[in-house]
Amino acid sequence: MPDSGPNFFSPVVSANPQPQLLEERRAWTKKDRDVKLDIFLSIADEIKLEVFEVGPPLPPSAMTSKEMLEALEEHFTDFKFEDYHHCFCHFLNLHIDQFPSLEAFNIEYLATLEDLLDHGHPMDNVQACSAYFSKLRCTQNPWVAKKLKE
Repeated sequence: MPDSGPNFFSPVVSANPQPQLLEERRAWTKKDRDVKLDIFLSIADEIKLEVFEVGPPLPPSAMTSKEMLEALEEHFTDFKFEDYHHCFCHFLNLHIDQFPSLEAFNIEYLATLEDLLDHGHPMDNVQACSAYFSKLRCTQNPWVAKKLKE
């Protein structure tokens, strides 16, 4: 039988399967591998195990650098510094002599501590108590001295 058309059963050999695309893919893979390693080396070992479930020395092979960043962003909440900074500055500027009574100061002090907690960075009991007594004693107000004696 004569050859009447293309032979669909024999493989077509291409002498040049787009080498430019292959080189771009290799360059992208190498860049992604470098970025993955940079990300992985910049975080603590505990986080590596917790988020990626692999430890040093190598990053997870099944993830791209973008997937690693997404996993980290998913694991950690965004920290809004401006809001926290405003709240913390308010805390630093609380002075008992700004309030008509110790009770009014206590209410504002407690509300400010709760604001710090709401922003995800609460004070522990030792810090809160130390700051409280410091604010009471550091003001040179005769009313405070009288209240402390009572």
